[in-house]
Amino acid sequence: MNETVKKLMKGVIISCQAYESTPLYGSEYMVAMAKSAEMGGANGIRACWPQDVKAIKENTTLPVIGIFKDFGDGDPLDDIFITPTLEKASAIVEAGCDVLALDCTIRKKRSFEELKRLLMEIKEKYPYIPIMADLATLDEAVKVAKTGYVDIISTTLSGYTRDSMNKYSDGPDVQLIRDIKKYTSLPVNAEGRIWELGDLELVIEAGADIVSIGSAVTRPQLITERFVKGNHKYRNS
Repeated sequence: MNETVKKLMKGVIISCQAYESTPLYGSEYMVAMAKSAEMGGANGIRACWPQDVKAIKENTTLPVIGIFKDFGDGDPLDDIFITPTLEKASAIVEAGCDVLALDCTIRKKRSFEELKRLLMEIKEKYPYIPIMADLATLDEAVKVAKTGYVDIISTTLSGYTRDSMNKYSDGPDVQLIRDIKKYTSLPVNAEGRIWELGDLELVIEAGADIVSIGSAVTRPQLITERFVKGNHKYRNS
């Protein structure tokens, strides 16, 4: 097992990301988030875009899982936007990430053979960089694991693709974690809709080797929105 992956095992990754439309957009804010996560005992940081990866690497000692989100104008259920190309992967690796994460779903816009080719190209160019496969279904996990090109399987996209949208809920996809642990031998990162300590307990019991938490920690507008909705619900019931 890769040494960086070993450091992440049984730990918590905090996702520090903000979009241009939000008040916390900017590397200086993401560095502050990452340093706060490090102070709190996080084992790693997940960061988006080269400038943020570089800034966080320069200001913390934690491993950084890097991604490059490239949004198109299409339906987000169909578009592949997490590190979709070798060019985007190269930009993140050269910014200094310790682990590269990318969308490893299988969709109409990209066949499994095309995905496999991309993974091979990344590994040939950067053989020392472990890859985290962000995916949504067990079938994808099994196929990607068999390529031998990925080091961690992550449930990041469960509920956010057309093949998995029927599984969307307010909580994490616990069954997918169980199934991946049963049918593959790779470490599993539980990511997506982990809001409470109860959710954390559920994914660990399901077999998650690593847990990634984002919105519940680093997206105050969504944290606020949950409490506001809860307030309306209870006051109007």
